[in-house]
Amino acid sequence: MLEHPKTGQLLPCKCREVAIVEARVEDAGIPERYQNCSLQNWNALEPSLNIAGAMARKFVREWPAVDHGILIVGPVGRGKTHLAVAILLDLIRQKSVRGVFCDFTDLLSRIQATFGRNADENPDEILSPYRDAELLVLDELGARRPTEWAREVLYGLLNTRYNRNRITILTTNFDDEPEKPGDETLEVRVGSAVRSRLFEMCRTIRVSGPDFRKEVKGKGRAF
Repeated sequence: MLEHPKTGQLLPCKCREVAIVEARVEDAGIPERYQNCSLQNWNALEPSLNIAGAMARKFVREWPAVDHGILIVGPVGRGKTHLAVAILLDLIRQKSVRGVFCDFTDLLSRIQATFGRNADENPDEILSPYRDAELLVLDELGARRPTEWAREVLYGLLNTRYNRNRITILTTNFDDEPEKPGDETLEVRVGSAVRSRLFEMCRTIRVSGPDFRKEVKGKGRAF
């Protein structure tokens, strides 16, 4: 604490604010590969990416006066996770938001690991931080082969967040219309109940353009 030179009022030192923000970044569970993501280093290689970046900046600027989350849709390698994490990190650092990152496939694996007799956690303990977080980034929606159990876990998580007015950002490779014949839709992957809930919970951002990993990074171009 510091004493105000004129009023004598005790005020928190700025260094404490920095420490709190950095602790929240660490607690967010962001994978190491994405810890340097920001909207400042988001480069638009194609018009849809430019639009996506603008929508993301608007979302950060208007927080907490937002009433919808974001569903980021596009093929693999288009920067969906980068964009979602950039929003999360910018909100933590600029507005001290309490947020967490979750890879949905990893979440299901962690829950399944509790089914053994000697499990250290139970499903409710695993899900609780994601249900309660002020902002949740749920990555790779629909990536795992759909089962009724996985759909029930997903619906339970999203419906709880919906009822608690929590904002969620999701990424997925699956759209409402198949990219080519034989491709599965998002509704097939996550179930009609989840897809219906997402229509109400989120605004959709679609990204396209070259596969960053294959066409850009693989050729040594800057992203």
